[in-house]
Amino acid sequence: MVALPAVAAVAGSIRPVRGMAPALGAGAALLATALAGALAVTVVVSGPVEMVAAHPDGRAWTGLVVDRVGAIVLLLVCTVSAVVQAFARRYLYGDPAAARFAAAAGALTAATAAMVTAATLVTLAVAWSLTGVILCRLVGVYRPAPSAVDAARRTARAVVIGDAALWAAVALTVAVWGDLDLRHQGDAAIGGTVGTVVACLLVVAAATRCAQMPWHRWLPASLAAPTPVSALLHAGVVNAGGVLLVKLAPIFGAAPVATHLAFAIGAASAVAATTIMLTRPDIKGALVHSTIGQMGFMLVTCGLGLYAATVVHLVAHGLFKASLFLGSGSTVQRYTRRTLAPPAPRMTPPRVAQLAALAGAAAVAAVAVAAWWLPPHAGGVALLVFAVATAARLAWGWLRHHPTVGTLAAMAIVLPGAAIGYLSVVEAVTKFLAPSVPTAGPAAVPAWLLATLVTVLAAGALLLHLAPAIGLDRWRDRLYVAALSAGQQRTRTATGSHPPRLEPAPRPRPVAQPEGARA
Repeated sequence: MVALPAVAAVAGSIRPVRGMAPALGAGAALLATALAGALAVTVVVSGPVEMVAAHPDGRAWTGLVVDRVGAIVLLLVCTVSAVVQAFARRYLYGDPAAARFAAAAGALTAATAAMVTAATLVTLAVAWSLTGVILCRLVGVYRPAPSAVDAARRTARAVVIGDAALWAAVALTVAVWGDLDLRHQGDAAIGGTVGTVVACLLVVAAATRCAQMPWHRWLPASLAAPTPVSALLHAGVVNAGGVLLVKLAPIFGAAPVATHLAFAIGAASAVAATTIMLTRPDIKGALVHSTIGQMGFMLVTCGLGLYAATVVHLVAHGLFKASLFLGSGSTVQRYTRRTLAPPAPRMTPPRVAQLAALAGAAAVAAVAVAAWWLPPHAGGVALLVFAVATAARLAWGWLRHHPTVGTLAAMAIVLPGAAIGYLSVVEAVTKFLAPSVPTAGPAAVPAWLLATLVTVLAAGALLLHLAPAIGLDRWRDRLYVAALSAGQQRTRTATGSHPPRLEPAPRPRPVAQPEGARA
């Protein structure tokens, strides 16, 4: 099953059948999806499926293993690849880059599947590096266009940083404990200073692949590639960081410094990228920064030890973001309908403050009801902060456009129901993944880090919604300009230097007129 997309990619690269590459790639991905579904059923019924080459003592030195986590992610990878390649057959019809995209997409699917099901740490690292190389190829599919060259350069820089961190971690691990058999990670007593360094290097590798700040520039640059490439990247490739930390959870979770680092990077990226997203005028630019923020949230769940929530998030995000990118062409029609709709009623600052207070109270009440109904994981206190922020934003949107008693009644039903549903899904997935994911206690988040996060979210909400009411219009405008500037990409010219900055034209000086002409 893992080899099917690779075989299709190789066959599609042969000149006589290059024109059939899109059909071969889509067919292979569809067949791989069917096999992944059958394999997932087999894993649930009979346990993990292994295909490994082992040492005499039983330790694997290479091979593939599909457990419950691997089955879920493998099914996601194959499904997204099949849908995107089927879409690309029509989207890139007649485009000279269609065959190159199909070959690269098939190779990326195979490499990602190998990474998800790797049986040893070295095998995982090799597959990880292969996905990075193919990623650079996909992003630069429209070479030699300057934007594609710049995107490939930025992507390659991030890939090199992440791969260097991962291979440094692998080298340290192999030197001290030998190549790890990922089926029995708990058997290796990985800890101490070396274990902490290895775990922190894993966080850096995951953050670069997830396009987290300050290694996020490559993802906005990837918009130079066609829409199917964007859908494939945002639905699958950027999730690899979360997969890495989940697969190596016994190593990562045993180092509090690493879990705190993942939480800090993810929270900072989520807040900053979401702020930038709100200022983007283009749909794809907004989707890119939305992905960065969502990947930040995924790292937060890893830092909290909520690995089941990480799996739920990467699956939901992959499917949702793929549909958004593939449907981005119809955004113009939706925007036109929204523009023709009647605008939201203008409200006075006291009315804005009143609705904001109601939205915040409704969000806190909804999350409190959900937490009481289904007590969350002990490390989920910080996660509830994000839940309250999300619910408050949703409640504000409703009240802003429909400030009625009926809206309040609807929120009282919908918000707690959505929160309870989310916690129920996470609880069910936690039980389902129990044989594959460690069930050790969650990582404790330092109080100062959580307090900083709450302060930043509260300050952002005040500036965004209550600035006119409390006289902070100037600071809100400064924040808007800063976010707008941070979201701009500065491309490089073919010589490698930045293009010259455009200076405003000087104002014409008034010409002195003769005394007699001034009448």
